[in-house]
Amino acid sequence: MRLIKTYRQILRDYPKDNANLFKCISARFLNPGFSVVYLYRLGCFYNQSKFKLLRVLGSRVRMKLVFKKNCDISFMAEIGDKLILPHPFGVVIGTGVKIGKNVTIFQNVTLGSNGKQNQEKSYPVIGDNVTIYADSIIIGNIIIGENSVIGTKTLVNIDVPANAVVVGNPCRIVTKK
Repeated sequence: MRLIKTYRQILRDYPKDNANLFKCISARFLNPGFSVVYLYRLGCFYNQSKFKLLRVLGSRVRMKLVFKKNCDISFMAEIGDKLILPHPFGVVIGTGVKIGKNVTIFQNVTLGSNGKQNQEKSYPVIGDNVTIYADSIIIGNIIIGENSVIGTKTLVNIDVPANAVVVGNPCRIVTKK
């Protein structure tokens, strides 16, 4: 049952609407962004298995993501359908991160905890249809609203309302659509 769910999720992640198994497997080898998402979904399936051999395969998939694809995506992160990684290199997604549907993440983006001691680690929640441009850092217990845009080289450490454009370091809300 979980295998069928994982298979359907991989088909939903396919960049175009007319997905089938052959197209997904060929895109896995030809499209680096889809390849990372494909390996993430497969690794999550392996990692959550009851069988030790499959969990070992999950750790191998994670090693491949880190060392060959240069992405550190935790299998404990909750990622919605249609995650788009146009340039997936250097993407870091922490353990407790929640990402909605139709999110686009460019290269060198970090989503993680603020790392404050004596506090419970807290991670960001990304809404649906959000675009996060290159070299952005989103840390801490914050919420990024739906349809928001995070500009290049932005350090986001405050909540972002829906339909907003955020730029700068420290971040500031430029416009609300």
